[in-house]
Amino acid sequence: MSLPTPESLRATCRRIFLRGLRLSCRIGAYDHERTAPQSLLIDCDLWVRLDASTSSRDALEDVFNYDDAVAVLREEAARGHTDLQETLLDRMIERLCALPGVELVRLATAKPEAYPDVQAVGIETWRAPSSAMHNS
Repeated sequence: MSLPTPESLRATCRRIFLRGLRLSCRIGAYDHERTAPQSLLIDCDLWVRLDASTSSRDALEDVFNYDDAVAVLREEAARGHTDLQETLLDRMIERLCALPGVELVRLATAKPEAYPDVQAVGIETWRAPSSAMHNS
């Protein structure tokens, strides 16, 4: 199985992106990270089929609603303490892949307060809904 690529989706999808979403969440495996919420920065790219992101009548109900993606990210961040960024990101990306019309997701999370001398430490994952996967 291989992921579709942004290049392979260029003619059939629209890339929708969210940049710099800052959420407060309880995340971290260390004792000092369990005492208070931390900031989490999120960047997300969603490749959404043109038929799910185009409206001939300029109507919101015809297209992918950004509110749905932001709600998924906020809900998962607020769900409770998570030790690992990887675990939280996996939960977020699975839900994003389930949104109507989504063919590919790139999701990156970063903890800007993890180290005093590092701007941020984070991870990035790409995933496609199972139905968008194909054999290579």
